[in-house]
Amino acid sequence: MVNASDIRDIQLDQVETGDATQMRVAGTDPAVVVDYADAMEAGAHFPPILVFHDGETYWPADGFHRIEAAKRIDRPTISADIRQGGKRDAILIAASANADHGLRRSQADKRQSIETLLRDPEWARWSDREIGKACKVDHKTVGKVRRELTGEIPGDRAVIYRDRHGNQSRMRVSATSAPGSMLEKVLAKVPDETLIAECRRRGLKVAHA
Repeated sequence: MVNASDIRDIQLDQVETGDATQMRVAGTDPAVVVDYADAMEAGAHFPPILVFHDGETYWPADGFHRIEAAKRIDRPTISADIRQGGKRDAILIAASANADHGLRRSQADKRQSIETLLRDPEWARWSDREIGKACKVDHKTVGKVRRELTGEIPGDRAVIYRDRHGNQSRMRVSATSAPGSMLEKVLAKVPDETLIAECRRRGLKVAHA
């Protein structure tokens, strides 16, 4: 069920302006705030900010630069698209804010969104694809960040090679979470290129990897 919108002006001092729902690593860009403020004073109309209201506080999900710009020119109110919900609802929307409009996200901003969801006990149980969809990033990126945060080792890999006599052999590096030899776990972290180079150094002809 879609959360119905209620678009109207709200008091700026009722909007939570801390970093609780902010996904940008550096916060708002002062230069962008100045540009928006100048445009507002010149009569430009901006889209409503997006907020979630829990009955007491308006939690911003999108529009942080517009909020700061309105404050800069001492406006008491701002147009807002109001949804029912709280802080967590705002965070989930903020995780993908500006993916296709406004000041584009940096790679650090995208990672911040991914890490925010992965560090949450509930959202961390989501699949990489679900988190990727929520953050509007590739699910492979989510998987990479998840492994870095949890220490998980990527999936199995195999290097197929031929010895001096032309006999084909396969060297499989297992990286599952199941118990395995320490050697397998160490090799799992070695790049394919390094493994192939070592095979060649030992006189083993690599067929493919």
